[in-house]
Amino acid sequence: MQLLQLTTFQSLRRSLGLIIQAAPTEIRHLIWLNIIAGAAPSAVLFLDKIIIDEVSRLLSQTQTTQPLALMLSQPILLWSIAGVITLKFLGDALATISSFVSTSLRDRVQGFVEGKVLEKVANFDDIALFENPELLNIVQLAKTGISQIQKLAFALSFAIAGVFIFIPSVTLAAGIAWWVPLLMLLSSSPSIYIQRKYSKIIWKVIRKQAKITREMNLSSGVLTGEEYAKELRLFGLQELWLKRWQSQFLQFFTEIQLVRKKGAIVVLLWSMFSRIGVALPFIYVVMGALGGRYTLGDLALYSGLIVQVEQSLQILIGNYTNLYDISLGVSPIFQLLDLKPELQSPIVGLASRQPSLQDSRPDSRSTKYAIGIQIKHLSFCYPGSNKSTVENINLTIQPGEMIALVGENGAGKTTLAKLLCRLYDPTSGTIAWNGKDLRSLPIAEVRSRIAVVMQDYARFPTTVRENVGFGNLIYLSDDIAINQAISEAGISAKVKSLSQGLETPLGKQLEGGVDLSGGQWQRIAIARALMRLSTAEVLIFDEPTAALDPKTEHEIYSIFRQIAAGKTTIVISHRLGLAKIADRIAVMENGQIAEIGTHDELMELNEIYGSMFTRQASSYI
Repeated sequence: MQLLQLTTFQSLRRSLGLIIQAAPTEIRHLIWLNIIAGAAPSAVLFLDKIIIDEVSRLLSQTQTTQPLALMLSQPILLWSIAGVITLKFLGDALATISSFVSTSLRDRVQGFVEGKVLEKVANFDDIALFENPELLNIVQLAKTGISQIQKLAFALSFAIAGVFIFIPSVTLAAGIAWWVPLLMLLSSSPSIYIQRKYSKIIWKVIRKQAKITREMNLSSGVLTGEEYAKELRLFGLQELWLKRWQSQFLQFFTEIQLVRKKGAIVVLLWSMFSRIGVALPFIYVVMGALGGRYTLGDLALYSGLIVQVEQSLQILIGNYTNLYDISLGVSPIFQLLDLKPELQSPIVGLASRQPSLQDSRPDSRSTKYAIGIQIKHLSFCYPGSNKSTVENINLTIQPGEMIALVGENGAGKTTLAKLLCRLYDPTSGTIAWNGKDLRSLPIAEVRSRIAVVMQDYARFPTTVRENVGFGNLIYLSDDIAINQAISEAGISAKVKSLSQGLETPLGKQLEGGVDLSGGQWQRIAIARALMRLSTAEVLIFDEPTAALDPKTEHEIYSIFRQIAAGKTTIVISHRLGLAKIADRIAVMENGQIAEIGTHDELMELNEIYGSMFTRQASSYI
């Protein structure tokens, strides 16, 4: 899978597109609010000039003991004062409203973008996204990018405000002299370049350190996660993992802090140069007032405008730097959103219909296509690895046959199960279902016909009903179907003992939640698979009795034999008691099928399987 490389401009353009898509109403409101708010400071300065000039004129013309009466008799002065007061009130009101709109904009954008990322990850067919370190780094950076795009919403509102403050300020400042705003802008340019340069360097460090960040999160999960809590304390591992997290944090912090320190020093030196752009216009105005070219009102107006232009430039430069930083930070979001899985469903054209599982299901009137699952010259390497996990496997599984895949840990059994479920596509070779290559069939349809209990089954933080009903959403509200699956999985007594029955939350992290033992959770996972029994044509059980005691294991064996009747079944297990009930046994070793046959045939052969079975049987004597 290739990651798309984006320029900062492309990231910024797409980020702005997401913001507009997420919150168009808030964007419109912010623009209008900032147009009004941006013009207000310059208007206040202009009215202040009129007030100062009017007061100076009146003081030079007359002395009065009734200043209120004098003020009320001067319409220009009176209206100017009223205008300043009104604009001040308006500014306060607009600031409050803008803060509300900006916060709403931020939250809408965060929810929208986070929803896009979650949707992409949840619907990504290729589970390499969760097993490939490079892709995991992109997911980690994309999660960080969500908070960055949230900052972009605020930066955008400030940038809009800066623009609408800058335009009227520069227009009025040009009245001092044409070169004043130009000098201020040019003197600020070096710091813009330097900040951009160091932002890019910092981002490169952050991107390089995505691995460390992910490892920090893993260490944090160990220290705070429920699944580690008991052993962390029993083995006294708290200090070790705390030191590990602190070491990872220090490694992250030291490198990035060094870059930030160098950048801050250089930016500080160049910002001193930008002060010249403020000092020269200010001296020019003071000298003009002393020379009689400017009134006291002009002095107040122009001095205020110089400060205002400087402030608006700082807002714009600061937000430009923020926007640049954010553009770098959000690029992984778009790399993730643009990422294409290597697993692809065929596109159904109008001219010719693609094959489907309906085509591959055996017809009771014909056995022409009833040839089950055919695996030919199958090899597979996990992404990022050069070593084949399974290699040159050839195997045919007959319709309705139960076959057991056995072997030591790491022999490739679970990998083969993932390929059969089309969680991955083979590196080479094919898997065919009744003569149809799985890659030619829609992924969702293939998976809808398979009932699976994985070795690392999910423990959903929700109710018993949903934990079981997720196996077939059509029956989520069907108490009879759910209770039947629970009964067949041998856990109905436990469910009935729960205070809320099917509505009992599972997991202590939920309010009122109940935790189950490992074996009970595994039975829930088996019940979930049983919910799909009516539509499933293939059953896959990956170590389905690993957490069960021998007595319960025997019960589950008989259940499997009943539910597997008429279904093509693949059972993966290193506990060979289950293998005995299979029609055939395939022994895997080093990613290849080393032996295949019935239990009796393999015991008579007395090689790998015979040795494994004898060794396991002796542990029960």
